[in-house]
Amino acid sequence: MFTDEIRALLDAPHVGMLGTTNLDGTPLLTPTWHAREGDGLWLVIGPRSLKARNIRRDPRVMYVVMDESGYTYVTIQGRARLESGEEGAKPREMAVRYLGEQAGMRFAERDYIKEEIVCRITPEKVRLRRAE
Repeated sequence: MFTDEIRALLDAPHVGMLGTTNLDGTPLLTPTWHAREGDGLWLVIGPRSLKARNIRRDPRVMYVVMDESGYTYVTIQGRARLESGEEGAKPREMAVRYLGEQAGMRFAERDYIKEEIVCRITPEKVRLRRAE
C-alpha cells in the first residue's frame, strides 16, 4: 500500500498528526510520534488519554505526516487498535527513534512511560500530495 516515496516520508522522524472523533462528533487532532512497520503505523499513547478513549469507541482515524516544507504530505485513513506497550519497551523504542539513544533512554525512564500503550493503524486509504 505504501510506495517507496511514502515509506521514506514516514521513516523520517517527522511528528505526525492523529485525528480521532470526540463523543460529540468534533475532531480531536493530536501531534504524535510514529513508526512504520510494513504497511502499517504504530504510535505510543496514554491509556487514559482522550484519543485512546475515542479510539476505543470509534477506531476510525486519520493520520497526517508532512515534510519540512509542509507542502509534501501523506494522509492515511484507517482503523486503529490498542495494544500493550510491553511495560515501556515500545515507548522506549519510540523515544530512541525521535531523540537518539542517550536522550531517548533518559526520556523512557519517566514513570508514566511504562503505562503507555501502542496504537496500531491499519491503513485503508493513503494519499500522497507532493510539493509542486
